[in-house]
Amino acid sequence: MIILPTINRSVLIVIPKKPFYDWSNALFPNSEQTTVADVDEHNSYLLEDELFIDDPKKELKTYWKTIFLNELYGQCMDDETFPALSWELFTQWFDFYRSSVVSDLTKNPLYTVEL
Repeated sequence: MIILPTINRSVLIVIPKKPFYDWSNALFPNSEQTTVADVDEHNSYLLEDELFIDDPKKELKTYWKTIFLNELYGQCMDDETFPALSWELFTQWFDFYRSSVVSDLTKNPLYTVEL
């Protein structure tokens, strides 16, 4: 039996929906337009271990705005173009999937990179 080591984090995978790409495409109308079908890689966020137990809105209340801003900055660095942020808009623009178990399949030590 192989028991994989786990880290003391949960993971949130954030997947933009059509309204997110509609906003981004409208900012850059002369660029190639992106659709949901064009994107097969998404951002993941590490959060507290076993954060997701009951209500995602309650559990994400301290993170959703930071995640939303990070996703917007990934498209455009001009925050004057950003919509008014709300939980409702976050859930309209993104699907998110969570996991309370994060297994480390490598033998390399974990590290962080400060930007």
